[in-house]
Amino acid sequence: MKVLMFSSDPQNPRLQKYAEVLDKLAIIDLSRARGRFSRFLKGYNEAKKILKKEKFDLITAQEIEHSFLAWRLSKKFGVPWQMQIHTDIFSPYYKGESFLNKVRVGAARFLIPRASCLRVVSERIKNSLTWRLNRQVAVLPIFSEVKNPGGMDIKEKYPGYDFYILMVGRLAREKNYGLALEVMREVVKNFNALLVIVGEGPERAELKSQINVKLEGFVENPSGYYRSADIFLLTSNYEGYGLVVIEALQNGLPVIMSDVGVAGEIVKNGENGVIAPVGDKAKFLEAITRVKNDKEFLARLRENAKNTKLPYTSFEDYREKLINSWRTCA
Repeated sequence: MKVLMFSSDPQNPRLQKYAEVLDKLAIIDLSRARGRFSRFLKGYNEAKKILKKEKFDLITAQEIEHSFLAWRLSKKFGVPWQMQIHTDIFSPYYKGESFLNKVRVGAARFLIPRASCLRVVSERIKNSLTWRLNRQVAVLPIFSEVKNPGGMDIKEKYPGYDFYILMVGRLAREKNYGLALEVMREVVKNFNALLVIVGEGPERAELKSQINVKLEGFVENPSGYYRSADIFLLTSNYEGYGLVVIEALQNGLPVIMSDVGVAGEIVKNGENGVIAPVGDKAKFLEAITRVKNDKEFLARLRENAKNTKLPYTSFEDYREKLINSWRTCA
């Protein structure tokens, strides 16, 4: 099977592993390093040259902008194309975040009925596509590789607190760190808690001066943080999946999270985590307070987190299912 892929991360080592079991994988580099806008014209022209010379079985694209290029090439060369959706683009929070996101939602509504098939990363996204006009929809979550144990123990690094809350992710608006800070201001009135945030992004300046909050920046292997925290917190307004939630569970760390992404699908309320309505400060505060004060409840969450059934047994299992979705689409 021959696949042409648009990618904003062409150096990702996983792509080479895909190529190992395909007849050919041609990767079109659409990373921002090639120009914010010019990369799309460059990528389209490169893909066109490749498709003129050789017949491919499938074009696959993840981002909305990439999917537009895939659709145009599919029409021109008669090659089926798979549209991948990794973000909950039909969440009202996504659309309301920026004008560009509104444009993306409109483009998605145009492109989805024109795709040969769809790959989404969660049942939540699949269920949002109620008007998809009989497209094939494969639900294939993102694969999360368990990192080597060890690394930073936050209780050793920051001793003297009674409860340690961890957040991991890009410091961006959609993650709603502002809500986390509001909750923390109430939490510290009741007990001596610390919020540790691992990640980088444009919201850093607003977070760095907060009391009882430590910013760790980007960490290559955060497994030590996961293993030494008491609870993982996710306050996002929307998520397609929530890979950091899976990483927390893989390390036996229970989760308190917004009703986004894998909430209800992998994170079960009251079993391996607690799910709160998006933006509901009172419910987040209630959940953190209960987990802190109810030791038996926290122990049960931790045990169930450790035993959570995840979508794949190995990378090879994930790769096989992904490539089977390509074969079915082609």
